[in-house]
Amino acid sequence: MNDISQVFIGVDLGDKRIGLSKSDPSGLIASPVKTIPTVNVNTDIQNVVTFATECDAQKIIIGLPLLMSGEKGSQANKATKFAELLSENTSITVEAEDERLSSVEAENILNFNHKKSRLKNKPLDSYAAAIILQRYLDRLNKG
Repeated sequence: MNDISQVFIGVDLGDKRIGLSKSDPSGLIASPVKTIPTVNVNTDIQNVVTFATECDAQKIIIGLPLLMSGEKGSQANKATKFAELLSENTSITVEAEDERLSSVEAENILNFNHKKSRLKNKPLDSYAAAIILQRYLDRLNKG
């Protein structure tokens, strides 16, 4: 078992909102944390860096919305540019993770659970960020 704390954060970059998630200190389980409105690229970068710093994160995992073919479209190019700017503005390592269908998966989870809770009116973004981060953590911890 690893005694070193390894907190990772997940980022789901949207046009109107940014979803943020965080792993547990063991780096095994991702949880949705919050959704923040997008303002402009500089403010958005600063908000993500601030969140990562407050969480004492070792890594920032940003969702890369590839097309179903695996190619990069305009949204993936936007996420790549955001990740590059994020890297330039923090010493925390930034990596991209394929996020295809993460929003659909988040919506399915919320639709399944909304009857038992008050999740129905919460934005999907933080849940999508948690799914992106969980995929990364699962891949990382596989070996």
